[in-house]
Amino acid sequence: MEGVRQALALVLYAARASWSALAQHSGLAALSVALSLSLWVYVTDRENPKETQTFNSAIPIKFVNVPTGLAVANASESSVRIRVEATKSDLGRLRADDFDASVNLGGLSTGQSTIGVDVQPPNNSITIVDVTPPTIAVTLEPVRTKEVPVRAALVGSPQQGFASVGSTVAPETAVVSGPESLVALVDHVDAVVNLTGLKVDVNEDRVELQPRDLRGGDISRVTVNPTTASVTVDIEQREFSAEFVVNPAVSGQPATGYNIASITVDPRIVTLTGALDALQSVDAVRGVSTEEISVADARADVVRQVQLSLPPGVRAQGTTTVRVTIAVRAARGEATFLVAPQVRNVGQGLVLVQPASVLVTLEGDAPTLQAVTPESITVIADASGLGPGVYPLPLQVVPPPGTTVVRTDPRELGVALAERQ
Repeated sequence: MEGVRQALALVLYAARASWSALAQHSGLAALSVALSLSLWVYVTDRENPKETQTFNSAIPIKFVNVPTGLAVANASESSVRIRVEATKSDLGRLRADDFDASVNLGGLSTGQSTIGVDVQPPNNSITIVDVTPPTIAVTLEPVRTKEVPVRAALVGSPQQGFASVGSTVAPETAVVSGPESLVALVDHVDAVVNLTGLKVDVNEDRVELQPRDLRGGDISRVTVNPTTASVTVDIEQREFSAEFVVNPAVSGQPATGYNIASITVDPRIVTLTGALDALQSVDAVRGVSTEEISVADARADVVRQVQLSLPPGVRAQGTTTVRVTIAVRAARGEATFLVAPQVRNVGQGLVLVQPASVLVTLEGDAPTLQAVTPESITVIADASGLGPGVYPLPLQVVPPPGTTVVRTDPRELGVALAERQ
C-alpha cells in the first residue's frame, strides 16, 4: 500500500505540473499528461494484475436466429465452460449470467449442423481466452403442433386420515409445438399439484403445464399453449379420532384370603383412529379392552405390559400397549375367640375362684386371622392389693402380631378371692 501511495503522489504532482505548464507550453503539458496516465496504468497493473483462470460455472447456450418454420430438436451441448482473463478483483465478482453464450442458426436448413459457440463478456476489460467445446452439433426439424389432453398429476399424500376423491382441470386440452420428432412423443401435459400433508380442498389457478410422453417422462424443447391451467382437488376426511378409557381384561381369583385392591393403567386414556363405523364399534362407556391378564392364586401385585384389543380398521396413536398394575392385598376381617384370662398378683393366703372365659374379637388380614389360636391371645386381670371378696377387674388384651382388638365380652372380669382354708 505504501508503494501505491507514493505512486499516487507522483501522479498528482505530474498532473499539477502539467496544468501549470499548459498555459506556457501546450506540447510539454500533453507529454506530462501522457506520462501521468502511463504511471497510473503501471501502478494499477502492479497492485491488481490480470489473471487467467477457468470460470467455475457453466454458461448456458442460447439459440438465436432460428429459421422460420424450424425448431431445435437436439443439441450436443446445452452449456459451455470458459477460460477468462481479467483482474483479480473482476474475477471475484463474475457470475454465470454476466456472460452471453449463443449459437447463430441463421441460414441453416433441416438436419444436423456443427456451429461455433460465441461467448460475449460483460465488458471490454474481460477477455474470453478459451471456450469448451468451441462448437456444438445442432439438429433442426420442421415445427409441428398438436392438441393433447391436460391432466391433473397429483403427487404426495394428504394428511393421514384424509384422501383425494376427485379433481378437475381447465382447460381440458392444450396445444404443444416444437420439433416434429419431439411433438410426436408428447402424449399429454400434466398440471402437477402437491397434496403432501393437506386436509382441505385445493384450488390453484396458475399451475404450470409440463409436456409428458406416454410413460410420464418429461419432453423438453417443446412449448405449451396455454402455459398454465386451473386445478381443483377435493379432499375428504376418511378417518376420525376419539379418546377412550382402557378397561383391562382380568381373569381368575387371587389366593384364598386375598382380594384385588385396585387396578391402575398407564396410559389410562388412548386415542384411537379409524373409519367412523369402526370407531363406533368401540363401547364409549366400557372403553378399550386389553389382552387377558390372569390373577389366579395371586398373593402379590400383578404387573403386565399388555396389548390393546382393537377392532379391525382401528389403530391407536402413539402406543399399542399399556402397563397394567393389579394390586393384590390380603382380605381383612374379624374373628372372635374364647380365651381363658390370666389373673395376676393374687395376694398371699388368698385363693382365686377360677373366672369365666372371655370373648375376644380381633381384626386383621384373613391369612393372619386364620393362624390365630386362643392360646396366642393373652388376657390379663391384675389383682394387686385386693383382699377376700368379689371384684370387677379391667382387662388388658395382648393380641398376636398383625391383629388389633376390636372388643372384649365382658369388658370387665368378675374375680372372687377367698381366704385359704
